[in-house]
Amino acid sequence: MLPLGWSWDQPDDNGTTLKVMSYNVKYCAPYKSSSPNVDSIANIISHSGADIVFLQEIDRNTTRSGKVNQLALISEKTGLGYYFYGKAISYQGGETGLGILSRFPLSHQEIHQLPRVELEGKYVSYRILMTADITVHKQPLTIANTHLELTVENRELQVPAIDSVLTERAHPVILGGDFNAKPDGPTMTSFFERGYMSSCQEHDRSCFTIPSRNPNRTLDYVLFRPKESFRVLSHEVLQTEASDHLPLIATFELKSRP
Repeated sequence: MLPLGWSWDQPDDNGTTLKVMSYNVKYCAPYKSSSPNVDSIANIISHSGADIVFLQEIDRNTTRSGKVNQLALISEKTGLGYYFYGKAISYQGGETGLGILSRFPLSHQEIHQLPRVELEGKYVSYRILMTADITVHKQPLTIANTHLELTVENRELQVPAIDSVLTERAHPVILGGDFNAKPDGPTMTSFFERGYMSSCQEHDRSCFTIPSRNPNRTLDYVLFRPKESFRVLSHEVLQTEASDHLPLIATFELKSRP
């Protein structure tokens, strides 16, 4: 896997670093394939050295995935021993949704249903936000994972709902996921106006995440807030066809709170 990306800064001598991945894994099926390969996704995560992983479109006990708990298998294979699954919808006798993998113990895990409105002639799925707290070298953080709706009308409802949940948390926040939105569109502008920062500041082709073959746009992000609590050391997008999206990795230095 060849990464595309750039570095923002270098860590302080005594800085605490945290590597965060976000990856829409399409039930662990490779690009233009319907046969899941959990080992491939697990290998990518292991080789990345990520401490926190946000997964979207991850299956649990569905027919298409062989009736397995994909998140539990990936946790076992990667050694990221703390995990949290969130059901978005029932599917093929099981469910599909979101997952968080962590090197650190998780606490205060919550699943929040996001608002949705039916639109004539369009399929509108059910979407969730997952939140949990971790402590990294005595520094508490809230981590959150989501997958926003395809339609801008629904995303306009979901962004303020997400912000309302995260604003109530006492700790600095890292939010990852598939936002189904380009960086210069109204959805991401709404996040940025609320004080969220993106780990990718250039928003050029080095940040493209879809399709995994010849990517041409960015739909996946790692956001953080407040700015003062983090220093972005690097942002990378790994080149692999293990899914239809590409995994992105943001490396942070955690700045001590005054």
